[in-house]
Amino acid sequence: MLLKNNTIAGILNKIKWGKDDLRRYAVIIVDRISPSGLKEINLGDDVVIRKDRLIIGGEAVIPIHRIVAIKKDGEVIWSRRSV
Repeated sequence: MLLKNNTIAGILNKIKWGKDDLRRYAVIIVDRISPSGLKEINLGDDVVIRKDRLIIGGEAVIPIHRIVAIKKDGEVIWSRRSV
């Protein structure tokens, strides 16, 4: 189920406020430190979604533009590019 024609923040808000368990989802971000250049972060109840950033655990701030894909149960449901 690949989602298209929606903003990253919009999709994340639908996931957060839907009836689905947020722990089933993960985001893949651009990470300059990782050898692959990408990092997968599992979502949970401690996620705050803003228009321009994702805040995880009250500490980790991830700019929305660094998210390249969203996964549900290991399957990519939205992708900015091939992941």
